[in-house]
Order: sequence, then structure tokens, then C-alpha cells
Amino acid sequence: MDRKTGGSADNCPDRTRLALDRTVLANERTFAAWIRSGLACLVSGLGVARFMRDTWPLWSIRVIAAILILFSAAAFLLADWRYHHLHLRLIHVDVDMVPPALVRLLSLILAACSLIALLVVWGVVG
Repeated sequence: MDRKTGGSADNCPDRTRLALDRTVLANERTFAAWIRSGLACLVSGLGVARFMRDTWPLWSIRVIAAILILFSAAAFLLADWRYHHLHLRLIHVDVDMVPPALVRLLSLILAACSLIALLVVWGVVG
């Protein structure tokens, strides 16, 4: 019997495995935080472009909206970069992770949506 857990030593969870699982979960939470930040900036930029038309000059609205929308695209791309940065360090370990191709696809789609929104705000499209 193991004194610390009250069970046999064979039934104890592998601490290294649990630490790797926590690391992967933290990486996924960080990815989600970058995505949330990007979505908040995208919505803020579109909100400024839509609801501040009558209060400020058009050029200032476009500049502020463009900065927010470009930051959202950067946040989406940085989310992908950050996820892959840690994923490459854990590639040799047998831990379940979100497939990196899915993360990259999601990030690229969201970044493309940001760039399309930027074109709409500047009046190039639509």
C-alpha cells in the first residue's frame, strides 16, 4: 500500500502524464483567450464603423475601425503561432491535443473574415 494515497502504487496517476495534460489544457485555454480577444476587437471595430457614423468624421471612424480590425486579424494569427509554438515542443509526447491543422484552419478563416470586414469598412467591397 502507498501511504500517501491509501492505494497501491500501481493505481497512482502518473504525475508526469497529469502535468503534460495540464500543459496542453493551458495551451488550449491560451488559444481560446487569443481568439476571444480577436473576436472582441473585430466586433468593436465593426461597431465603431456602424454606430459612430453620425458623430465623428468619416476618416477617423475608418482609422479607428481599421486599427481594431487589424488587431483582430493579428490576434487570430498569433493564437495559431502560440498554439503551434508549444505544440512543437510536445509533439514527441503521447498526449491528446486538438489537431494543429484544425487550429490553423480556424485561425486562418477568422483572419480572412477580419480582412474582409476591413475591406467592407473602407468601402472597397459591398
